[in-house]
Amino acid sequence: MVWLQYTATRSQRAVTACLFLTGAALIVAAATLSYRNIEPQRAKAAQRRRVLEAFVRRKLEDSPDSASSKP
Repeated sequence: MVWLQYTATRSQRAVTACLFLTGAALIVAAATLSYRNIEPQRAKAAQRRRVLEAFVRRKLEDSPDSASSKP
């Protein structure tokens, strides 16, 4: 069984090539923007982690259970 029973015309092949190249260019542009934004995102995540760790540390130091267990 033949998938296509006719060959594509020159203009159909040109349109297919243009659409393929457009898609590839969009993927490359998205990957470039993604990699460009990695470091700022990592910095924000690290800052959030530090703030959360400080918050938890303060809450654990202030809890009544920790005061009663200290000698």
